[in-house]
Amino acid sequence: MISYRAAIQIDLPVLVSMERVLFADSPWTTGQFKEAFQGVPTIRHFLVATNEQDQIVGYAAVLVVAPGVEADVLTVAVLPEYARQGIATHFMGELEKWSKEKEASAMMLEVGVENSGAIALYEKLGYQTIATRKSYYGQGLDAFVMRKEFGA
Repeated sequence: MISYRAAIQIDLPVLVSMERVLFADSPWTTGQFKEAFQGVPTIRHFLVATNEQDQIVGYAAVLVVAPGVEADVLTVAVLPEYARQGIATHFMGELEKWSKEKEASAMMLEVGVENSGAIALYEKLGYQTIATRKSYYGQGLDAFVMRKEFGA
C-alpha cells in the first residue's frame, strides 16, 4: 500500500540518494533540493510516496510563483520497482490540484525525449508537446516541453 505525504527536511538525504540513481545524467544537488523546500507551502508543493515500511519510493514537486502564471513541475520520480502502480498519476493529480488552488493558468514540464512511459502518461493526462530543449539534461540529452492548459 502506497501512502502520500508532504516532503520534509529530514527526507533530504534519501531524496538526494534516489535522485543520483534515477537521474544519473543530471541529478539535482543537495542545494537544489534545499531550494525546492524553500517556499513550501506558499509557492512550492513537494510530496513523497512511501511504501508499507515507510520508505520513500517516489517524490514530486511543483512551483507556482504567482496567480495567473504557469505552474512548473519541478520533478516527478518513482523508483523502477514501483513503476506502473499509479504513483506518478497520483502525484500529477495532486500537483495539478494544488496549482489550480494557487490559480495557475497552466502546467508545464520537461521530460526526456527517450522517456516514452512518462510521455505516454503526460499525454494521457492532457499534456501536449510544445517544444524541444536540446541537451536539457546534458550533452545530447534532449527534453520535450509539455504543457496543459487549465480551463477557466
